[in-house]
Amino acid sequence: MRFEAGYLFGMALQTIPEPRKVAREVLALDFPRPVLWQAFALFAVLSTLLGVIATILFPPDPQFAGTLMADPLRLGVVETSSLVMTVFLIYWMGHAFGGHGTFDQALLTVIWLQYVAFLMQLAVVVLALFSPAMALLFNYAAIAVSFWILSHFIAEMHGFRSTGLVFATIVVTIIGVAVVVGLMLAMIGVTAAPGAITG
Repeated sequence: MRFEAGYLFGMALQTIPEPRKVAREVLALDFPRPVLWQAFALFAVLSTLLGVIATILFPPDPQFAGTLMADPLRLGVVETSSLVMTVFLIYWMGHAFGGHGTFDQALLTVIWLQYVAFLMQLAVVVLALFSPAMALLFNYAAIAVSFWILSHFIAEMHGFRSTGLVFATIVVTIIGVAVVVGLMLAMIGVTAAPGAITG
């Protein structure tokens, strides 16, 4: 894999039609774990920064006052914490079902997903400048694509044959994590905006 802007962008696009092929290249990368955590933190910061810019360009409705949607920095902290949890869940649950992926590969999976998600978030913000309706539709599509990529990367990483079963496990896990995170947010007096979609 070449670390050039054009090549990496092309790989991000290729991830959608050929996720397992890209997964093999990404998961074969060999970087020290501290470097991987730095890359993870970089995309977390970029995603939060994009959220701040989006809030400035499109101020949230007053009805969302007091919610995470009205505070992109706090939302960034919650999303980053969820992504860290995702790394550990990909590793632990994969091994619980007989997978053989490494922790570093779980970290690489989430880093690549963050990279692709950042590009899609950027597209949503640009689209919103011209057509909010199109941006909303693209946002829904981006969420679906994220699940598609994650399912195939986990299947490739752990050597699972059925991507469908991986996807079902992800959905169940996300529901469980959402319940836990929701309870934690309620305990500290933070609410999520009704029907809000975050990237």
